[in-house]
Amino acid sequence: MPSKPVTTVLFDFAWTLFARDPNRWVGSAAALVGREVAVGEAQRIASDFAELLRTTATDPAHIARDLDPQVWDWAILAVLQQIRGVDLPFARALHETHAEALEPYADTLSTLAALSARDIRLGVVSNIGWDIRKCFARHGLDRYIDAFVLSYEVGFVKPDVRIWRTALDALAAQPDRTLMVGDHPSGDGGSVTAGVPALVLPMVSSPAQLRGFDHVLTLAGI
Repeated sequence: MPSKPVTTVLFDFAWTLFARDPNRWVGSAAALVGREVAVGEAQRIASDFAELLRTTATDPAHIARDLDPQVWDWAILAVLQQIRGVDLPFARALHETHAEALEPYADTLSTLAALSARDIRLGVVSNIGWDIRKCFARHGLDRYIDAFVLSYEVGFVKPDVRIWRTALDALAAQPDRTLMVGDHPSGDGGSVTAGVPALVLPMVSSPAQLRGFDHVLTLAGI
């Protein structure tokens, strides 16, 4: 962990600050195609999707999706169709509704507000092929974020050391006074190659739950 007082915290996006509510996401997509959703199916589809994205996140064959919005669209459709019970029309509906279904975890707002109140600069570093700023704006969280470093905009994908250097430059941050928070050991944990300590939190399935950001506040001296 940082050996000096923390002045900057970098966060991953999906399954770190935000997650999809399974029932809302799958239910709204199913309604678009007139499909019934069996008991427990929404949770299974959301869980399978999360696991497929996590397992392919650092696979060279899939990195292109995080560098090009057009590649992202067809790659995500391909991932969704790997899930049992998801055909192409349903996959398209799931893809269409995925952004609206993203919600912050129960302790996201309070954590960002507490860090910002201590003048700790905040950044989001994400492997993503679309503009996630609208999710933050929808929930009034964009005011806390000092820099968004998105792979498709900067041309680097975690754990490439260049994405961390880009984030540090954007925030005028020192590596030994910065903390990276995420959920992916090899992706988010890759910040250590740039000298930035990482806190990798275990997965939490629902945005209604606490994400465990009390550890972040403790490390930040709050």
